[in-house]
Amino acid sequence: MLKKQERHYSEIVSTAIRPRELTKREREVVKLVAEGYKNKEVAEKLGIAVKTVETHRANIMNKLAFRNVAQLIRYAIQKGLVPIEID
Repeated sequence: MLKKQERHYSEIVSTAIRPRELTKREREVVKLVAEGYKNKEVAEKLGIAVKTVETHRANIMNKLAFRNVAQLIRYAIQKGLVPIEID
């Protein structure tokens, strides 16, 4: 019985921490955030409410299991959502 519970728990944990696919809008928000835009500026650019941007950001962080914006920026660079400018 214990092994069955342990297996069930490990399945839940592995599913919970697996990154999920972002929507098109979430990718747009990630791009703008990684480019340095504030929530209000992102909202203006996308024609949505600031609260909606905040919700998208929270969903993005949860889906990707990120804890800070640095992780989000690194993700955006790795996925090619923002270019790396080398002088």
